[in-house]
Amino acid sequence: MKIPTTASPFPFTVFLGAFLLFQIQPIIGKYLLPWFGGAPSVWLTCLMFFQLLLLGGYAYAHFLQRLSAGRQAALHAGLLVVALATGSLLVFVWGSPLLPDPSWRSMSGTERPTIDILRLLLVSIGLSYFLLSTSASLLQAWSHRIQPERSPYIFYVVSNTASLLALLSYPFFVEPQLTIREQAWMWSGGFFIYSVLCGVCASKVRKLPDVKQEAPAQTILLDDGSHPLLWTLLSFCGVLALMAVTNQMMQDIPPVPFLWILPLSIYLLSYIIGFIEKLRGWQDIYIYLLLCAFGATWYLMRGGLELEIRNQIFAYSFILLAVCLFCHNALYRSKPDPKHLTGFYLCISSGGALGGLFTVLAAPFLFKGYWEYQLMLVLSGALAVFFIYTNPETRKTFRSVRHVFPLLLLAFAVFLGSGIVKELNRSVYMERNFFGSIRVAKELNNGIPIYSLLHGKINHGMQIDHPKFRTRPTTYFTASSGVGLAMQLKQQKPDPMRVGILGLGIGTLAVYGRTNDVYRLYEIDPAVIQLAQSSPWFSFLSDSKAEIEVVLGDGRISLEREHANRFDVLVLDAFTGDSPPAHLLTLEAFELYLTHLAESGVIAVNISNRYLDLLPVLVQVRNRFNLHAAYIATLGDMKISASAQWVLLSRDAEFLRQPAITEGDSLKTRTVRSIRPWTDDYSNLLSVMK
Repeated sequence: MKIPTTASPFPFTVFLGAFLLFQIQPIIGKYLLPWFGGAPSVWLTCLMFFQLLLLGGYAYAHFLQRLSAGRQAALHAGLLVVALATGSLLVFVWGSPLLPDPSWRSMSGTERPTIDILRLLLVSIGLSYFLLSTSASLLQAWSHRIQPERSPYIFYVVSNTASLLALLSYPFFVEPQLTIREQAWMWSGGFFIYSVLCGVCASKVRKLPDVKQEAPAQTILLDDGSHPLLWTLLSFCGVLALMAVTNQMMQDIPPVPFLWILPLSIYLLSYIIGFIEKLRGWQDIYIYLLLCAFGATWYLMRGGLELEIRNQIFAYSFILLAVCLFCHNALYRSKPDPKHLTGFYLCISSGGALGGLFTVLAAPFLFKGYWEYQLMLVLSGALAVFFIYTNPETRKTFRSVRHVFPLLLLAFAVFLGSGIVKELNRSVYMERNFFGSIRVAKELNNGIPIYSLLHGKINHGMQIDHPKFRTRPTTYFTASSGVGLAMQLKQQKPDPMRVGILGLGIGTLAVYGRTNDVYRLYEIDPAVIQLAQSSPWFSFLSDSKAEIEVVLGDGRISLEREHANRFDVLVLDAFTGDSPPAHLLTLEAFELYLTHLAESGVIAVNISNRYLDLLPVLVQVRNRFNLHAAYIATLGDMKISASAQWVLLSRDAEFLRQPAITEGDSLKTRTVRSIRPWTDDYSNLLSVMK
């Protein structure tokens, strides 16, 4: 039987498969993000799903090797046909081969929507993603059968390079140029081409003779058969680093697609560098980089929010790169003979899946804060110490100083633990759920207790525990702020007011409520509602004279299922912190808001944000709906009041011409950048980064 002498389709098929595998992640993640309130955990749940299917793909490729080449080719080609048929069917059901119809969106508030997210991902991209996840290992195994004299591990570099290009192209080319539906159709076309190429590869191996499986070869690190456990642990640490650093970054930096993609790109880059044979002599340098990463951790913990965004991003990125470089290079140094590569990749994917499951499902129950970040750092240090003592090459390099490393690791672990203890001591309450980690911090000002609600390092409300100041509006909501002026001017009329507020915080705006007023507040996080309504630290809601109605769920989704509320004031307060939900700023969203607004009502949008300039988005809204607008910026005292930027939008020109507003309005004197209007099908947070 003549064996083919070329494997030419294989590199391109592996490249295209990996490109599509990682291009679909930001597409589907961005599409589903607004369905669940824009929480960063939506992205992390997607990452967990991708890791689980990657495990399934590697397991499929590994166990497929037990079949004859012909049966492997026939089975895989058959599944590709099923995937193409499923995509065609979804076009008739959803109008898109990938994107679920809005009717599939859960309309009820839910504390942990993880199952809903996984269900949507499974139906929309489950089979196609599963088949793409088999490319790296299955096509490498097929190629090795055709050309056994060539090492197939170069395909792993090809695969990760394609994945990296897919991720980097998304925020800089794909997202700014194409709507989300155009992206889905182009991706589907790419998957069709991939399926054809994969069929060509299958045709090349279907007549190959079966290869007798041999016993696993010994590898360079251990001789006790424990390598699968080591591979799994190293992969677990790498994925834990990816997800923990992503969580840390997205606490205080908005989760724009670039900042979803940056950690994942660094993760893939570390695989590329770590698996390059020519860089083998650099392997011990990665341990020194790990020490530098510990120094960067100290820098971030000491600097806090005072650090510039670029410095924070660089430091977090360096930490992730250092940890992943060490873990992934250690994987390469312990790789088995190519005939066992599917088992090797199965262990890698198992560790990745365990890392995703731990971060998304276990950590929120085990930890009150994002403490898997500290766990990851200690674990990576422990693995480095293990290599220093057990690997012959590394042991030789660090022979004279090897006993110093355990002491350094112990000191670093104590430092990290002390940071957690300080965080606990500064808090009177801590809780973590799907929507993040929140805590209530207490400080004394001239002996007067002040309680603040914090999400990560972002302050979402403050109350002074003193009878004289208990009903004083604080932070972004003071009497001189844009929303404070709007409330007071509306109150000049004796008629009862209806006020809608998207984003509860601690309910500070309720202090403006009068008898017979109705304040309807929308909040997606049940823990925040509990704190605002019944905690001993915040009483704005209970002290308010107005009738208070609290609605659990995403504000926009909740408004979609309600009849017109005819709000006199509709406040959008969801953009100040770590997770600015873009779906609340689209033209379709404001069309909805206007149906709930009284004819002379005003929409007040809090755009106070350290990193995003959302004014251009609202200028486009003003232009599209022929509204009148004012931009009011006030300086805070950094103690009770905060620097605030509010945009007021109204159909009523006379309301915005009142002296109290015109004196503070600086919209006409500001230079506003021109951007493309945001819709449910198109948004680009990168375009409004400060």
